[in-house]
Amino acid sequence: MSKLLNGSALTVGAALLVSAGLSASAAAQTKILVHIFAPPQYPNNSHGWVYLKNNIERDTQGRVSFQFTNGKVGPPPRNWNLVTRGTVDAAYLHTGFERKRLWLPEIGRLTGLTPTATAMSVASWRTYKKFFEKADEFKGVKLLSLYSFSGENVWSRGKPVNTIDDLKGMKLRTGAGLAANILKALDVAPVPSLAAEIFPLVSKGVVDGMTGPAALVKVLKVDQFIKHGTIFPGALFNLVWTPILSKKKWDGISKTDQKIAEKYLGEALGRSVAGEWDRRNTAAKEAMAKAGVKITPASPALVAAVNKKVARFTNEWFERAKKRGVDGPAALAFYKEQLKSLQ
Repeated sequence: MSKLLNGSALTVGAALLVSAGLSASAAAQTKILVHIFAPPQYPNNSHGWVYLKNNIERDTQGRVSFQFTNGKVGPPPRNWNLVTRGTVDAAYLHTGFERKRLWLPEIGRLTGLTPTATAMSVASWRTYKKFFEKADEFKGVKLLSLYSFSGENVWSRGKPVNTIDDLKGMKLRTGAGLAANILKALDVAPVPSLAAEIFPLVSKGVVDGMTGPAALVKVLKVDQFIKHGTIFPGALFNLVWTPILSKKKWDGISKTDQKIAEKYLGEALGRSVAGEWDRRNTAAKEAMAKAGVKITPASPALVAAVNKKVARFTNEWFERAKKRGVDGPAALAFYKEQLKSLQ
């Protein structure tokens, strides 16, 4: 009987050890597949996904790990569906790709609200947590942060943009959604495209120029075709990127490891990505100026004329916010307070 009990105890003990080993193995295999569609050196990758990979894998001792796709597995504008349908576990997309779904973060795209990428990104996250999170626009996914680059301004191949009339009739490459609509209000013909399409558009003269931060112009190697840059205070407009993770994948991570990961999400992730964009933007402007690109601040008259034409987009955002149960004017006032505190 004693031998039977001892044998049973050993069997149970072995089973528990095997079970524990399987659990540990399963925990170690919590892998997050990230859609990498932009160049690896792009700050959203080098200081976004790589930042998360390095810190979270180290602090969870490998229980949570990241894997990157070898290039595109689908069209970037479809990243929301790629994540929610399980093709990949994580990806980033800008709000212009999901404008029917993601209204509220577009506060950061409005004219004059990006003094720096860092200020804009941190202010966006704080405003999201205080005002937007309750609207549940990211239902079905885990929003990891909100971030952007250093504001979009006008870069032209030919004539400088000194007056509102100089913009009239220009064809400029830009982003989808609000950016294109703002350009239309300025009598510009927008050509929305992905970053990968910018070089052929600009180099071949399909467009008269582009909108974007200096860092984007430089990293995509189109600065060689640019002769003039017009910089607006707080930028003409901007993008808002939304890195998302499958809710199912997030829920499968232990509470302990979720707590570890949260240290590197939100404002921390935003500062990492945006800070690198800011550093590159400063360096790019200096390099472009040395190469002969004439970079000038928009005149007060041009700024006033632009602001008059684009004011309706703030009112439209207020109406959208109201439909989502958010006090738009209060959110915008808070956002501006955050920007001021971060400069």
